[in-house]
Amino acid sequence: MPASRHRASQPPAGGAGAVVQGAGGSGSAGTAGGERRHPVPGGGTGRRGRVRPAVGPLAGTLGRVAAIAATSTRRTLRRPLNLLWLLLVPLFFGVLVAGLFVRSDDVPVLAVVVEDRGPWVGPLLQGLEATPMTLRRLDREEAVARLHQGRERVVLWVPPGFSQSVAAGRPRVELWYGPRQEPGAEAARIRAVAAGLVTGTPAGPLPVEAVAPRPSVRPEDYELLRAVFGFYAMFALVTLITHGAALHHERSLGTLPRSLLAGATYGEVVAGHAVALFLIGALQAAAMLGATALLGAPWLAAGVPALALAVAASLVAACGVALAVAGFTQTPRQITAAGILVGTIAAMLGGAFWPLDVVPATLQEVARLSPVYWALDALREAFVFGGPGAPQLPAVAVLLLFGLVAGTAGVAGLRRWAP
Repeated sequence: MPASRHRASQPPAGGAGAVVQGAGGSGSAGTAGGERRHPVPGGGTGRRGRVRPAVGPLAGTLGRVAAIAATSTRRTLRRPLNLLWLLLVPLFFGVLVAGLFVRSDDVPVLAVVVEDRGPWVGPLLQGLEATPMTLRRLDREEAVARLHQGRERVVLWVPPGFSQSVAAGRPRVELWYGPRQEPGAEAARIRAVAAGLVTGTPAGPLPVEAVAPRPSVRPEDYELLRAVFGFYAMFALVTLITHGAALHHERSLGTLPRSLLAGATYGEVVAGHAVALFLIGALQAAAMLGATALLGAPWLAAGVPALALAVAASLVAACGVALAVAGFTQTPRQITAAGILVGTIAAMLGGAFWPLDVVPATLQEVARLSPVYWALDALREAFVFGGPGAPQLPAVAVLLLFGLVAGTAGVAGLRRWAP
Protein backbone atom coordinates (compact mmCIF):
# COMPACT_ATOMS: atom_id res chain seq x y z
CA MET A 1 0.00 0.00 0.00
CA PRO A 2 1.60 3.30 -1.04
CA ALA A 3 2.55 5.65 1.80
CA SER A 4 0.67 8.60 0.22
CA ARG A 5 -2.76 6.95 0.58
CA HIS A 6 -4.34 6.93 4.04
CA ARG A 7 -7.86 6.72 5.42
CA ALA A 8 -9.32 9.83 7.02
CA SER A 9 -9.69 8.03 10.33
CA GLN A 10 -6.03 6.99 10.29
CA PRO A 11 -3.82 9.96 9.33
CA PRO A 12 -0.19 9.24 8.54
CA ALA A 13 2.19 9.60 11.41
CA GLY A 14 3.67 13.06 11.65
CA GLY A 15 1.13 14.51 9.17
CA ALA A 16 -0.47 17.88 9.78
CA GLY A 17 -3.99 16.64 9.05
CA ALA A 18 -6.19 15.82 12.05
CA VAL A 19 -9.76 14.82 12.45
CA VAL A 20 -11.89 17.72 13.74
CA GLN A 21 -15.25 16.73 15.19
CA GLY A 22 -17.94 19.44 14.89
CA ALA A 23 -21.43 20.01 16.18
CA GLY A 24 -22.96 20.14 12.74
CA GLY A 25 -21.85 16.68 11.62
CA SER A 26 -18.77 14.53 11.34
CA GLY A 27 -15.41 16.23 11.00
CA SER A 28 -13.18 15.99 7.93
CA ALA A 29 -9.58 14.98 7.75
CA GLY A 30 -6.83 17.47 7.24
CA THR A 31 -5.40 17.86 3.79
CA ALA A 32 -1.94 17.11 2.72
CA GLY A 33 -0.96 20.75 3.25
CA GLY A 34 -2.15 20.75 6.84
CA GLU A 35 -5.27 22.95 6.28
CA ARG A 36 -8.12 22.30 8.66
CA ARG A 37 -11.83 22.58 7.99
CA HIS A 38 -14.07 23.84 10.78
CA PRO A 39 -17.75 23.28 11.40
CA VAL A 40 -20.15 26.10 10.52
CA PRO A 41 -23.60 26.86 11.97
CA GLY A 42 -26.26 24.65 10.45
CA GLY A 43 -23.97 21.69 9.78
CA GLY A 44 -21.09 20.91 7.45
CA THR A 45 -17.63 22.43 7.46
CA GLY A 46 -16.01 25.43 5.91
CA ARG A 47 -12.68 27.13 5.55
CA ARG A 48 -11.31 29.26 8.38
CA GLY A 49 -12.47 32.89 8.09
CA ARG A 50 -15.56 32.06 6.00
CA VAL A 51 -18.00 31.11 8.74
CA ARG A 52 -21.57 32.25 7.95
CA PRO A 53 -23.08 34.61 10.56
CA ALA A 54 -25.71 33.07 12.82
CA VAL A 55 -29.28 34.38 12.56
CA GLY A 56 -30.56 36.17 15.69
CA PRO A 57 -33.34 34.57 17.74
CA LEU A 58 -35.88 37.32 16.99
CA ALA A 59 -35.14 37.33 13.26
CA GLY A 60 -35.41 33.56 13.16
CA THR A 61 -38.75 33.61 14.97
CA LEU A 62 -40.17 36.29 12.69
CA GLY A 63 -38.94 34.39 9.65
CA ARG A 64 -40.62 31.17 10.72
CA VAL A 65 -43.87 32.99 11.59
CA ALA A 66 -43.86 34.71 8.18
CA ALA A 67 -43.18 31.43 6.40
CA ILE A 68 -46.04 29.68 8.20
CA ALA A 69 -48.39 32.61 7.48
CA ALA A 70 -47.46 32.66 3.78
CA THR A 71 -47.90 28.90 3.47
CA SER A 72 -51.28 28.92 5.19
CA THR A 73 -52.53 31.88 3.13
CA ARG A 74 -51.34 30.34 -0.11
CA ARG A 75 -52.97 27.01 0.76
CA THR A 76 -56.26 28.79 1.47
CA LEU A 77 -56.28 30.76 -1.77
CA ARG A 78 -55.55 27.67 -3.87
CA ARG A 79 -58.90 26.06 -3.04
CA PRO A 80 -61.79 27.22 -5.27
CA LEU A 81 -64.38 26.67 -2.53
CA ASN A 82 -62.44 28.96 -0.20
CA LEU A 83 -62.32 31.65 -2.87
CA LEU A 84 -66.08 31.35 -3.30
CA TRP A 85 -66.75 31.94 0.39
CA LEU A 86 -63.91 34.41 0.85
CA LEU A 87 -64.56 36.72 -2.09
CA LEU A 88 -67.59 35.95 -4.24
CA VAL A 89 -70.26 35.63 -1.54
CA PRO A 90 -69.22 38.85 0.30
CA LEU A 91 -68.98 40.66 -3.03
CA PHE A 92 -72.49 39.54 -3.96
CA PHE A 93 -73.97 40.81 -0.70
CA GLY A 94 -71.92 44.00 -0.82
CA VAL A 95 -73.13 44.85 -4.32
CA LEU A 96 -76.69 43.89 -3.35
CA VAL A 97 -76.67 46.18 -0.30
CA ALA A 98 -75.10 49.01 -2.29
CA GLY A 99 -77.85 48.67 -4.88
CA LEU A 100 -80.51 49.09 -2.21
CA PHE A 101 -79.22 52.56 -1.39
CA VAL A 102 -79.95 54.18 -4.73
CA ARG A 103 -80.96 57.73 -3.93
CA SER A 104 -84.64 58.55 -4.26
CA ASP A 105 -86.57 61.82 -4.26
CA ASP A 106 -89.25 60.66 -1.81
CA VAL A 107 -90.77 63.41 0.32
CA PRO A 108 -89.77 63.01 3.99
CA VAL A 109 -92.47 62.19 6.54
CA LEU A 110 -92.68 64.04 9.86
CA ALA A 111 -94.88 63.05 12.80
CA VAL A 112 -96.56 66.05 14.46
CA VAL A 113 -98.26 66.45 17.84
CA VAL A 114 -100.37 69.65 17.94
CA GLU A 115 -101.54 70.91 21.33
CA ASP A 116 -102.12 74.55 20.41
CA ARG A 117 -105.37 75.88 18.96
CA GLY A 118 -104.14 79.34 18.08
CA PRO A 119 -104.20 81.01 14.64
CA TRP A 120 -100.55 80.30 13.77
CA VAL A 121 -100.77 76.49 13.81
CA GLY A 122 -102.30 76.31 10.33
CA PRO A 123 -99.64 78.50 8.66
CA LEU A 124 -96.89 76.49 10.38
CA LEU A 125 -98.19 73.16 9.07
CA GLN A 126 -98.87 74.57 5.60
CA GLY A 127 -95.37 76.01 5.47
CA LEU A 128 -93.83 72.65 6.39
CA GLU A 129 -95.86 70.86 3.72
CA ALA A 130 -94.61 73.40 1.17
CA THR A 131 -90.92 72.64 1.85
CA PRO A 132 -92.04 69.81 0.81
CA MET A 133 -92.80 67.44 3.69
CA THR A 134 -95.57 64.97 4.49
CA LEU A 135 -97.04 65.47 7.96
CA ARG A 136 -98.52 62.67 10.10
CA ARG A 137 -100.76 63.92 12.92
CA LEU A 138 -100.50 61.94 16.18
CA ASP A 139 -101.61 62.43 19.76
CA ARG A 140 -99.01 62.69 22.52
CA GLU A 141 -99.28 59.13 23.89
CA GLU A 142 -99.11 57.50 20.48
CA ALA A 143 -96.15 59.65 19.43
CA VAL A 144 -94.15 58.80 22.56
CA ALA A 145 -94.90 55.09 22.15
CA ARG A 146 -93.83 55.10 18.50
CA LEU A 147 -90.59 56.88 19.42
CA HIS A 148 -89.67 54.29 22.03
CA GLN A 149 -90.61 51.44 19.68
CA GLY A 150 -88.36 52.85 16.98
CA ARG A 151 -91.28 53.38 14.58
CA GLU A 152 -90.66 57.13 14.48
CA ARG A 153 -87.28 58.78 14.29
CA VAL A 154 -88.41 62.28 15.27
CA VAL A 155 -91.66 63.96 16.34
CA LEU A 156 -92.53 67.68 16.14
CA TRP A 157 -94.41 68.96 19.20
CA VAL A 158 -96.40 72.17 18.84
CA PRO A 159 -96.99 73.09 22.50
CA PRO A 160 -99.84 75.11 23.98
CA GLY A 161 -99.04 78.78 23.63
CA PHE A 162 -97.24 78.39 20.30
CA SER A 163 -99.34 81.10 18.64
CA GLN A 164 -98.59 83.48 21.49
CA SER A 165 -94.85 82.84 21.08
CA VAL A 166 -95.13 83.68 17.37
CA ALA A 167 -96.93 86.91 18.18
CA ALA A 168 -94.15 87.74 20.63
CA GLY A 169 -91.57 87.22 17.88
CA ARG A 170 -90.03 84.07 19.41
CA PRO A 171 -91.82 80.99 18.05
CA ARG A 172 -91.30 77.90 20.22
CA VAL A 173 -91.66 74.27 19.16
CA GLU A 174 -89.87 71.10 20.26
CA LEU A 175 -88.42 68.13 18.42
CA TRP A 176 -88.49 64.76 20.16
CA TYR A 177 -85.87 62.30 18.97
CA GLY A 178 -85.81 58.56 19.45
CA PRO A 179 -82.97 56.79 21.30
CA ARG A 180 -79.55 57.36 19.66
CA GLN A 181 -81.05 59.56 16.94
CA GLU A 182 -79.37 62.67 15.58
CA PRO A 183 -80.78 65.91 14.12
CA GLY A 184 -81.57 65.75 10.44
CA ALA A 185 -83.02 67.94 7.70
CA GLU A 186 -86.30 68.50 9.53
CA ALA A 187 -84.71 70.80 12.12
CA ALA A 188 -83.52 73.29 9.51
CA ARG A 189 -86.87 73.23 7.69
CA ILE A 190 -88.88 73.86 10.87
CA ARG A 191 -86.54 76.68 11.87
CA ALA A 192 -86.92 78.35 8.47
CA VAL A 193 -90.72 78.04 8.44
CA ALA A 194 -91.06 79.34 12.01
CA ALA A 195 -88.84 82.32 11.19
CA GLY A 196 -91.01 83.02 8.15
CA LEU A 197 -94.08 83.23 10.37
CA VAL A 198 -92.48 86.10 12.28
CA THR A 199 -91.07 87.98 9.30
CA GLY A 200 -94.06 87.33 7.06
CA THR A 201 -91.87 85.62 4.45
CA PRO A 202 -93.10 82.15 3.49
CA ALA A 203 -90.35 79.57 3.36
CA GLY A 204 -91.55 77.68 0.29
CA PRO A 205 -89.48 74.78 -1.06
CA LEU A 206 -86.15 74.77 0.78
CA PRO A 207 -82.87 73.24 -0.41
CA VAL A 208 -82.03 71.89 3.04
CA GLU A 209 -78.93 69.82 3.77
CA ALA A 210 -78.41 67.98 7.06
CA VAL A 211 -74.97 68.72 8.47
CA ALA A 212 -73.49 66.49 11.16
CA PRO A 213 -70.65 67.58 13.47
CA ARG A 214 -67.48 67.65 11.34
CA PRO A 215 -69.09 65.43 8.68
CA SER A 216 -67.14 63.45 6.10
CA VAL A 217 -70.08 62.20 4.03
CA ARG A 218 -73.73 63.02 3.53
CA PRO A 219 -76.15 61.24 5.87
CA GLU A 220 -77.55 59.07 3.10
CA ASP A 221 -74.03 58.05 2.07
CA TYR A 222 -73.18 57.10 5.63
CA GLU A 223 -76.19 54.76 5.77
CA LEU A 224 -74.77 52.99 2.71
CA LEU A 225 -71.34 52.68 4.31
CA ARG A 226 -72.82 51.44 7.58
CA ALA A 227 -74.83 48.71 5.86
CA VAL A 228 -71.93 47.46 3.72
CA PHE A 229 -69.43 47.58 6.58
CA GLY A 230 -71.84 45.70 8.83
CA PHE A 231 -72.05 42.86 6.31
CA TYR A 232 -68.27 42.91 5.92
CA ALA A 233 -67.79 42.60 9.69
CA MET A 234 -70.13 39.61 9.73
CA PHE A 235 -68.38 37.86 6.83
CA ALA A 236 -64.98 38.58 8.36
CA LEU A 237 -66.04 36.86 11.58
CA VAL A 238 -67.51 33.84 9.81
CA THR A 239 -64.61 33.51 7.36
CA LEU A 240 -61.82 33.86 9.90
CA ILE A 241 -63.46 31.56 12.44
CA THR A 242 -63.95 28.94 9.72
CA HIS A 243 -60.35 29.24 8.55
CA GLY A 244 -59.19 28.95 12.14
CA ALA A 245 -59.73 25.22 11.63
CA ALA A 246 -56.38 25.11 9.80
CA LEU A 247 -54.65 24.02 13.02
CA HIS A 248 -57.09 21.15 13.40
CA HIS A 249 -56.46 20.17 9.78
CA GLU A 250 -52.69 20.23 10.33
CA ARG A 251 -53.03 18.04 13.40
CA SER A 252 -55.21 15.50 11.58
CA LEU A 253 -52.96 15.45 8.50
CA GLY A 254 -49.77 15.16 10.53
CA THR A 255 -48.20 18.36 9.20
CA LEU A 256 -48.19 20.03 12.63
CA PRO A 257 -45.65 17.57 14.12
CA ARG A 258 -43.48 18.00 11.04
CA SER A 259 -43.53 21.79 11.51
CA LEU A 260 -42.44 21.33 15.11
CA LEU A 261 -39.68 18.93 14.12
CA ALA A 262 -38.49 21.48 11.54
CA GLY A 263 -37.64 23.87 14.37
CA ALA A 264 -40.79 25.96 14.78
CA THR A 265 -42.23 26.18 18.26
CA TYR A 266 -45.93 25.67 18.89
CA GLY A 267 -46.30 29.39 19.66
CA GLU A 268 -44.74 30.27 16.31
CA VAL A 269 -47.15 27.95 14.52
CA VAL A 270 -50.15 29.59 16.22
CA ALA A 271 -48.77 33.09 15.54
CA GLY A 272 -48.22 32.21 11.88
CA HIS A 273 -51.81 31.07 11.50
CA ALA A 274 -53.06 34.22 13.29
CA VAL A 275 -51.13 36.39 10.81
CA ALA A 276 -52.60 34.33 7.96
CA LEU A 277 -56.10 35.02 9.30
CA PHE A 278 -55.37 38.76 9.35
CA LEU A 279 -54.08 38.65 5.76
CA ILE A 280 -57.16 36.76 4.58
CA GLY A 281 -59.44 39.27 6.30
CA ALA A 282 -57.53 42.18 4.76
CA LEU A 283 -57.89 40.63 1.30
CA GLN A 284 -61.61 40.20 1.87
CA ALA A 285 -61.91 43.84 2.98
CA ALA A 286 -60.03 45.08 -0.09
CA ALA A 287 -62.30 43.09 -2.41
CA MET A 288 -65.60 44.03 -0.77
CA LEU A 289 -64.86 47.69 -0.12
CA GLY A 290 -63.19 48.10 -3.49
CA ALA A 291 -66.15 46.65 -5.40
CA THR A 292 -68.67 48.84 -3.58
CA ALA A 293 -66.44 51.88 -4.09
CA LEU A 294 -66.81 51.34 -7.83
CA LEU A 295 -70.58 51.55 -7.29
CA GLY A 296 -70.26 54.92 -5.59
CA ALA A 297 -69.59 54.17 -1.92
CA PRO A 298 -67.32 57.02 -0.66
CA TRP A 299 -64.99 54.91 1.49
CA LEU A 300 -62.15 57.42 1.33
CA ALA A 301 -64.23 60.46 2.27
CA ALA A 302 -62.86 60.46 5.83
CA GLY A 303 -59.33 59.66 4.69
CA VAL A 304 -57.36 56.45 4.36
CA PRO A 305 -56.18 56.42 8.02
CA ALA A 306 -59.75 56.56 9.34
CA LEU A 307 -60.88 53.64 7.19
CA ALA A 308 -57.70 51.64 7.81
CA LEU A 309 -58.04 52.08 11.57
CA ALA A 310 -61.62 50.79 11.57
CA VAL A 311 -60.77 47.81 9.33
CA ALA A 312 -57.57 46.85 11.17
CA ALA A 313 -59.18 47.02 14.62
CA SER A 314 -62.13 44.95 13.39
CA LEU A 315 -59.75 42.33 11.99
CA VAL A 316 -57.80 42.11 15.25
CA ALA A 317 -61.04 41.41 17.11
CA ALA A 318 -62.15 38.85 14.51
CA CYS A 319 -58.77 37.06 14.62
CA GLY A 320 -58.96 36.86 18.41
CA VAL A 321 -62.46 35.40 18.29
CA ALA A 322 -61.32 32.91 15.62
CA LEU A 323 -58.45 31.71 17.83
CA ALA A 324 -60.83 31.43 20.80
CA VAL A 325 -63.26 29.27 18.85
CA ALA A 326 -60.39 27.13 17.51
CA GLY A 327 -59.05 26.66 21.03
CA PHE A 328 -62.29 25.29 22.41
CA THR A 329 -63.35 23.01 19.56
CA GLN A 330 -61.87 19.68 18.56
CA THR A 331 -62.81 19.08 14.92
CA PRO A 332 -63.05 21.20 11.74
CA ARG A 333 -66.77 20.41 11.55
CA GLN A 334 -67.36 21.88 15.00
CA ILE A 335 -65.43 25.04 14.20
CA THR A 336 -67.34 25.55 10.94
CA ALA A 337 -70.68 25.30 12.72
CA ALA A 338 -69.45 27.61 15.48
CA GLY A 339 -68.22 30.15 12.92
CA ILE A 340 -71.61 30.45 11.25
CA LEU A 341 -73.41 30.63 14.60
CA VAL A 342 -71.08 33.15 16.26
CA GLY A 343 -70.78 35.37 13.19
CA THR A 344 -74.52 35.52 12.58
CA ILE A 345 -75.43 36.21 16.22
CA ALA A 346 -72.74 38.89 16.55
CA ALA A 347 -73.98 40.57 13.37
CA MET A 348 -77.62 40.51 14.49
CA LEU A 349 -76.80 41.90 17.94
CA GLY A 350 -74.36 44.48 16.61
CA GLY A 351 -76.70 46.07 14.08
CA ALA A 352 -75.33 44.69 10.83
CA PHE A 353 -78.75 43.69 9.48
CA TRP A 354 -80.80 46.63 10.74
CA PRO A 355 -80.22 49.89 12.64
CA LEU A 356 -80.24 49.45 16.40
CA ASP A 357 -82.75 52.30 16.63
CA VAL A 358 -85.57 49.90 15.72
CA VAL A 359 -84.88 47.41 18.53
CA PRO A 360 -85.83 47.79 22.22
CA ALA A 361 -83.53 49.75 24.49
CA THR A 362 -82.46 46.59 26.34
CA LEU A 363 -81.15 45.00 23.15
CA GLN A 364 -79.37 48.23 22.29
CA GLU A 365 -77.36 47.83 25.49
CA VAL A 366 -76.77 44.10 24.91
CA ALA A 367 -75.38 45.01 21.47
CA ARG A 368 -72.25 46.34 23.18
CA LEU A 369 -71.18 42.73 23.75
CA SER A 370 -70.76 42.23 20.00
CA PRO A 371 -67.55 43.21 18.17
CA VAL A 372 -69.72 44.12 15.17
CA TYR A 373 -71.29 46.90 17.24
CA TRP A 374 -67.89 48.43 17.98
CA ALA A 375 -66.74 47.99 14.38
CA LEU A 376 -69.74 50.02 13.22
CA ASP A 377 -69.11 52.53 16.00
CA ALA A 378 -65.53 53.03 14.80
CA LEU A 379 -66.88 53.63 11.29
CA ARG A 380 -69.51 56.05 12.58
CA GLU A 381 -67.00 58.10 14.54
CA ALA A 382 -64.82 58.36 11.44
CA PHE A 383 -67.45 59.36 8.89
CA VAL A 384 -69.97 61.26 11.02
CA PHE A 385 -67.60 63.03 13.38
CA GLY A 386 -64.66 63.47 11.01
CA GLY A 387 -62.06 60.90 12.10
CA PRO A 388 -59.46 59.63 12.44
CA GLY A 389 -58.53 60.77 15.89
CA ALA A 390 -59.88 60.81 19.40
CA PRO A 391 -63.51 59.99 18.45
CA GLN A 392 -62.42 56.61 17.07
CA LEU A 393 -60.18 55.65 19.98
CA PRO A 394 -62.83 54.21 22.37
CA ALA A 395 -64.26 51.88 19.73
CA VAL A 396 -60.79 50.89 18.48
CA ALA A 397 -59.61 50.23 22.05
CA VAL A 398 -62.60 47.96 22.72
CA LEU A 399 -61.96 46.02 19.49
CA LEU A 400 -58.29 45.55 20.37
CA LEU A 401 -59.32 44.38 23.84
CA PHE A 402 -61.73 41.91 22.23
CA GLY A 403 -58.88 40.51 20.16
CA LEU A 404 -56.44 40.36 23.07
CA VAL A 405 -58.78 38.64 25.54
CA ALA A 406 -60.30 36.23 23.03
CA GLY A 407 -56.91 35.46 21.45
CA THR A 408 -55.32 34.76 24.84
CA ALA A 409 -58.15 32.39 25.72
CA GLY A 410 -57.78 30.69 22.35
CA VAL A 411 -54.02 30.19 22.72
CA ALA A 412 -54.58 28.72 26.19
CA GLY A 413 -57.13 26.34 24.73
CA LEU A 414 -54.88 25.37 21.82
CA ARG A 415 -52.05 24.47 24.20
CA ARG A 416 -54.14 21.54 25.38
CA TRP A 417 -53.58 19.98 21.96
CA ALA A 418 -49.89 20.81 21.73
CA PRO A 419 -47.79 17.67 21.04
